[in-house]
Amino acid sequence: MKLVWFLVDTGSTRSILNESEALLMGIDPTTLPYSKEGSIGFGGEFKHRMINRPVEVIFKTSDNDFYKIPQSEFRVLSPEHEDPEKRRMLVKLTPCVLGMDILSKFEIHILRKSVELIPFEPTH
Repeated sequence: MKLVWFLVDTGSTRSILNESEALLMGIDPTTLPYSKEGSIGFGGEFKHRMINRPVEVIFKTSDNDFYKIPQSEFRVLSPEHEDPEKRRMLVKLTPCVLGMDILSKFEIHILRKSVELIPFEPTH
């Protein structure tokens, strides 16, 4: 298991993993298919690739326990640019983003220097 830091973005509908973290996890983004629809983020419009299989997003709690969120798919951003140096900078500067597809499963408390996510209790 690898620890990945995410930018919490309540304005994003979808979560996305950046290319650098995907490669560190052994996922080659160039082998993944592109999503049929694009995404819009703080950097404008972009295409992303899809991990089209179930994945688990695992949160480490403040008690050093783990909380798992199953996802049927996950997105990976693999920037495209004709200039290799600009592409390298895009890869380096693009954060992993935790969007509302996952954040909607939590009560969110934004504090001065941290964000607290409290899982909603499952309804029966």
